[in-house]
Amino acid sequence: MMIFPSGRKYKLIYLDTNCINEISKNTKKIGKNFLENYCNGEYMFLTSSYNIFELSKTKGETRNEIIKIFNNFPLAVIETFPQLIEFEKNESEFNPKMIMFAMGIKPVFNVQLETILIKCEKDVKFQDAIKKMHLKFDSMITMWQKQQKVLNWNLEFKKKLLFSMNEIFRFEENYFEITQLGKYKSLEIMAFVKNQFIYESKKEIRINSIIDTYNCSILPYIDIYITEKTVGSWLEKAKNKFEYISDKQIIKISDLME
Repeated sequence: MMIFPSGRKYKLIYLDTNCINEISKNTKKIGKNFLENYCNGEYMFLTSSYNIFELSKTKGETRNEIIKIFNNFPLAVIETFPQLIEFEKNESEFNPKMIMFAMGIKPVFNVQLETILIKCEKDVKFQDAIKKMHLKFDSMITMWQKQQKVLNWNLEFKKKLLFSMNEIFRFEENYFEITQLGKYKSLEIMAFVKNQFIYESKKEIRINSIIDTYNCSILPYIDIYITEKTVGSWLEKAKNKFEYISDKQIIKISDLME
């Protein structure tokens, strides 16, 4: 939950790429239900920079539909792992500074989604950052594929979780060895999702698999997470392992069809 200096409170809802796509193209059902249930002034909507990157690759009518809705829709971009680690060194709850910037209708907001998508396509520094991200993710995929196996998390769960957290974190520039559980919540959720569901399911590991795990790191700091069926199932099972996310609401996109 985010509390403004005025005292106004907002519950935080995370929207993943699939959710944004479905809201935009299925306005008569999913979009309509979403607007009716959540656009009542009680919620603040968030997404990640990784989702913005994925949206920047959309073309044609799909892109136009997304822009049509979300140019006029308040949407903030929140930090993910590994940036969240820097907050977790000193914070145990949501910090408003975790929000990088917000987009929405003019003149209330200075930035619109369309502007950001164009910048993603044309900005040289952004493209260099994307190339760097891809190189890191390619290295992670190579490692994950070599180690892909069924893990028995019922045996030495805490030990395996801590090992996996450091295994993931070593790819990041701000790495330091983590020796305790319960402090770096974003990485705990990410490590659990990676091992329990990407390794154990033996699915093909792609860049989207890596992005999904990074996005899941947001869960401890929001109230509602809307995503597709598979990721939603991962997070529901994580709730059984981590008490600090037991009150988080996981909504699958298919639920918005009802």
